[in-house]
Amino acid sequence: MTVKEITDRLTKLSEGLLFPSESEYPLEPFTWKSATLNRKTILIQAGKPAKTPIEVIALEDFFATVVTAQDWFEDEDREIAQRFRDLQTAIATLENVQVFRLGKVEIDVYIVGAIANDLVGLKTTVVET
Repeated sequence: MTVKEITDRLTKLSEGLLFPSESEYPLEPFTWKSATLNRKTILIQAGKPAKTPIEVIALEDFFATVVTAQDWFEDEDREIAQRFRDLQTAIATLENVQVFRLGKVEIDVYIVGAIANDLVGLKTTVVET
């Protein structure tokens, strides 16, 4: 799959989805050309200072709350959970996928994987007070 193909797929799958936390934010696809997947790259691309707190978590852990259907879910809730599962599956096709959480309280989240020499992923924000 090419960078354009995976970016187009992530754009389509994330369209209209909001990631829930204490607030809801969209998932925004991005591509970083000729970039190395590490903390320094994430901070530079995010425009954050080097001392910004950064946590790396597993893709499955990040998506766990939104992909798991609950007994009380209605049809729309089940559909949204399935869309998040589809999105997680698409991202998992990238190499070395990692989820970076930058900051505290209002946290910028970068879900990033590699394809060839480029990085592709999704950005969102979660609020945790």
